Amino acid sequence: MLLILTDTFAEQQPSAEYIAQRIYDRDTGRDSHAAVLMKLIEKDGQSRVREMEVWRRDFGEFKKTLIRFNSPAEIRGTGFLTWENKSRDDDQYLFLPELRRSRRIVSSQKDQKFVNSDFTYEDMQRRRVEKDVHHLLGSKILSGFNCWVLESTPKPSAESQYEKFVALVTRDSYVPIQIDYYKHGRVVKRYTVFNLQKISGIWTDMVAEMADLRNQHRTVLEVQKISYNVNVDPNVFTVRNLEKY
Repeated sequence: MLLILTDTFAEQQPSAEYIAQRIYDRDTGRDSHAAVLMKLIEKDGQSRVREMEVWRRDFGEFKKTLIRFNSPAEIRGTGFLTWENKSRDDDQYLFLPELRRSRRIVSSQKDQKFVNSDFTYEDMQRRRVEKDVHHLLGSKILSGFNCWVLESTPKPSAESQYEKFVALVTRDSYVPIQIDYYKHGRVVKRYTVFNLQKISGIWTDMVAEMADLRNQHRTVLEVQKISYNVNVDPNVFTVRNLEKY
């Protein structure tokens, strides 16, 4: 992966807030349905593979997302539902088949791992622009993409397990293709997009990884198939449906 500092910092720079808002508002379709592989990779290279489906739909300016695991047997049926909210933190519900009921993820649990992956429940949320103070640090080229370097620091009123985020954002499509997560003054996790493709006119992370740099554990997400604007039923995103497995 090639990382090169560009010679010039573009003459006509957008503001940091503008870039953050374009990331938040970027086109992801009215709805989508995807088949995804989740690979959990240990430091020694051993891996476990999970299969899951992901449904997403816009409800006005907010989104709802349902994840359902199909294999292996020990996680089959586990579901995760997210509802974005305007004036309060997002609602998240985890369904475990053996308990036959869902439980709501509360704020104090947002730093916990999502189904033992390298994503936390906080990482599974879209981060609203107004939660952070944004600074544009410059521009870089990463893997052939000309990118803005955006630093976002959570405001005191915004709960976060992280001190700040530094993202490399493609200048033509406003897709973050690398995000560094900081704690205690150092990078502790890194999200990287290895394969970015335009599917049905929508830029899509086809292969991406969240790496925990503290223990060298990685979680890779590989999109096997995705369809946009397929009129996903709104009733998919109810707690009743989450628990109907």
